[in-house]
Amino acid sequence: MTPTHPGAVVFDLDGTLVDSAADIARAMNSGFAPFGVAPFDATAVMGMIGGGAAVAIQRAAHAAGLELNPTELAGVSERFFAAYAEVSAEGNGLFPGAIEILTELRAQGVRTAVCTNKAERVARIAVRALGLMPHVDIVVGARDDVPKKPEPHMLRACIEPFGIAPAAAIMVGDSAADLGAGRAAGSRVILVDFGYSKTPASELGADALVSSLWDVPAVARRLIQARG
Repeated sequence: MTPTHPGAVVFDLDGTLVDSAADIARAMNSGFAPFGVAPFDATAVMGMIGGGAAVAIQRAAHAAGLELNPTELAGVSERFFAAYAEVSAEGNGLFPGAIEILTELRAQGVRTAVCTNKAERVARIAVRALGLMPHVDIVVGARDDVPKKPEPHMLRACIEPFGIAPAAAIMVGDSAADLGAGRAAGSRVILVDFGYSKTPASELGADALVSSLWDVPAVARRLIQARG
């Protein structure tokens, strides 16, 4: 029998469920404050997002023309994460439709999860502050013992507790990392075209592209039914 709904829909966080660039800019500016560099704005930070905080900090240092030694990098990271936890607790930037589509999916019996390269501790703070925690079953963020997206390990960690095959799950994201994780895990992928991808999402080759979160439930059902 052809399934009518996915077993699970797994969402990226930054650039997919939440517009977090302004918060990341605030945290980045706190991290680099002792160096007296010009403040980073949200637009600049959008180009740094992807691959986790350590990668974003390295990109910011490069943009500021700084070559930081390991001690300096550690200091930037410490200040960044302290500020990021604080601003994430404010619950800013949720994209329209996020809670509603999660509610709709769960009403259909679909399991939901968040899979993000954001540090897991900060991701949980953000998900709770944004009001998403009651609407998702699992939150998996970056940890030292799990390779980040585009490797499949984080996505698999979201799917396996549900007892379903990866083919029964849909990954929803905004970047090549999300697409890569979905492909490597064996799941279909929906990309949003309003996120932070450096390459236009329309050029990445996802199974489907949406311009609004409101479209995700119907598109996810269509992909699962097409796969049979």
